[in-house]
Amino acid sequence: MGLIDLSRTTSRRALLASSFAGAAGLALSSCARGTLSRPAPADVLSLFSDNPSWNSGFQDAGRQLSRLSGYRLAPQGVPNVSNYQQIVRMSAQTDSTADLIKWWNGYRLRDVARAGILADVTAAWDEADRRGWCRDPALRASFTSDGRQYGVPLYKSYYAVFYSKPLFARLGVDVPTTWQEFLHIVDTAHARHITPIAAGGATSWESSIWFQQLVNGLDHDFYLDLTAGKRSYTDVPCRQAMEVWSDLYRRGAFSSPDVSVSDLPGRFTQGRTAMCLYGTWNTGALLDAGLKNADLGAFLLPPPPGGNRSVVVESGVLAVSANAHKRQAAEATARAWLDPSVQRAWTGFLRDTSADPSVVPDVGAVREVVAQVQKEHVPQAVRYWEASPPVLIEGNVQDLSAFMIDPTPSQAAKTVASMQRRAEKEWKAWKS
Repeated sequence: MGLIDLSRTTSRRALLASSFAGAAGLALSSCARGTLSRPAPADVLSLFSDNPSWNSGFQDAGRQLSRLSGYRLAPQGVPNVSNYQQIVRMSAQTDSTADLIKWWNGYRLRDVARAGILADVTAAWDEADRRGWCRDPALRASFTSDGRQYGVPLYKSYYAVFYSKPLFARLGVDVPTTWQEFLHIVDTAHARHITPIAAGGATSWESSIWFQQLVNGLDHDFYLDLTAGKRSYTDVPCRQAMEVWSDLYRRGAFSSPDVSVSDLPGRFTQGRTAMCLYGTWNTGALLDAGLKNADLGAFLLPPPPGGNRSVVVESGVLAVSANAHKRQAAEATARAWLDPSVQRAWTGFLRDTSADPSVVPDVGAVREVVAQVQKEHVPQAVRYWEASPPVLIEGNVQDLSAFMIDPTPSQAAKTVASMQRRAEKEWKAWKS
């Protein structure tokens, strides 16, 4: 996921307007085969996403969907997220939109729903609830704008700590159940000249991963209020989270902030890194890159002292374009998406969890996380990237990236002050 450097709503509109020609051209050139500019073949629905590597998974799910709705999927992807967001916004106003669109939930969904880009799929949620496929009011709320739903869940990922089981065995440590036990793993790995935690993000959305985890872990209710604009970034829980984060850097817990998660399989297999906090949606990529299922484990990070265990959740969106060439067929496909047969095919490819709690892929690390969430009834919160107005989040992510370059207490204080100034401005703009 990339960033769009947008500091104001007006500047965003100016950027989109100035980039229309380039974005539209990219949309048409990237979709020349199959194409979004005209209807797909009779039994095919076009699907636009920002992840070309998922195309085969969409096709697997499409074969199951064709038995239910009569339509299969023709996925087309744009790998650059910034370009993708611009293309979707601009093509949705023309005849070159796709039937189905992959998007983000929370405020990012509300942002495009308010612009009239997406179709109402409340009926799909009602169907899923009636059939018992998804009865998750909190998740449904994150797909809601003005009381209606504008997409169905592509997946439901948990942010967990991936770890190397062979390396843990070599270090003589176990999965931690307390913050002190977690710090013991950090210190043990560091003493053996092994990077305790791979944590990139100095130039991307990933800089929000540890921020969201620590704030939510210290005070789940505060995190919910903060991301709803009801609390301040300069309040005690935020300052405590930054202090804990800074202390982890002082202990030597983290890799260089420019490390890539794509390096993780090699780091794990070579015994150079012990852990990485990330979304379970990346499990398949880790396994495909060479990690063995038996060697990869995952657990929910214990909360710092004074906190309670909670987990950050990410859920992609399968949305229907308001100007879809085959809108009725697309809506029927959205209603069928959460059918267990479709979800088994999709999660079998993705190797991540479904919004249907009965569908869990046969992957050890994912099953460990799901079992822990269910056993402990862990409270859940929407990922920071989707939890507040997009312009606010994108600006704050840049502040967090700057902190990762200079993770000192003084920089932490400057960071939360800057984030709060932006929050005051952008919440006012969002509500106007």
